[in-house]
Amino acid sequence: MRGISFRDFLIEHFGEVPPTLHFTAWDDYEVSLGGWDDPSWYLVTIEDGEPLSLRSRGPIRLVEREYSGRDIENLRDFNDWIWMIRSIEAQW
Repeated sequence: MRGISFRDFLIEHFGEVPPTLHFTAWDDYEVSLGGWDDPSWYLVTIEDGEPLSLRSRGPIRLVEREYSGRDIENLRDFNDWIWMIRSIEAQW
């Protein structure tokens, strides 16, 4: 997987890490979550050298780069990641 630090992305675009982000996925799933001032999250757009597609749970996916203490079965099922992201909105 290739991508960029999500925390760095947020600081570059918003000047700081917003307290809450609202995510909308391509399947119309919506969620608002806080706690993004964490360097372990990566914004991924490429996997195995190819851009992510909707079939590969793209075009943008948020993944953790540190898995210690996580349930590997959830990671395999993408239950602990945010994927198929269509939009990200800062909530102040």
